[in-house]
Amino acid sequence: MDDKVAFSFLNDVEKEIFNYYKSEELINMNSSQLNKGKEILIKEMRFYNSKPITTGGGEVIDNLNLAKSAVLENIENLLDRNNKIDMIIEKSNALNENSYIMNDFANKIKLRESERKNKYVYLIVSLVVIVLILLYIFAF
Repeated sequence: MDDKVAFSFLNDVEKEIFNYYKSEELINMNSSQLNKGKEILIKEMRFYNSKPITTGGGEVIDNLNLAKSAVLENIENLLDRNNKIDMIIEKSNALNENSYIMNDFANKIKLRESERKNKYVYLIVSLVVIVLILLYIFAF
């Protein structure tokens, strides 16, 4: 990846030099006239040193970082969802246990009520039998 940055740097320097000088000027140039080339090199070096990698590799790294953060966020969401599911399971188990307790309690209440009703039926039947016996005894 560093090779790509170096070649990108050199390509940009070449473009800047050819934008500034004509090819005839470059051929006939002496060493004292290269000061502008030095300024171009300094400008391009500052640009490349101050910016992160902007080649395709840099974009790939940025995309990978975005994907990594998305994956981490999804994992956090899954863990939160898992915690919520665990809480729901615990609550449903508690509700299930409470429903068995309530069902047992309701059955006991029904049994008591039916015993009480039966008690009244036995009492009324007993009274009717006693009245019939008394009528039979006093009628003769």
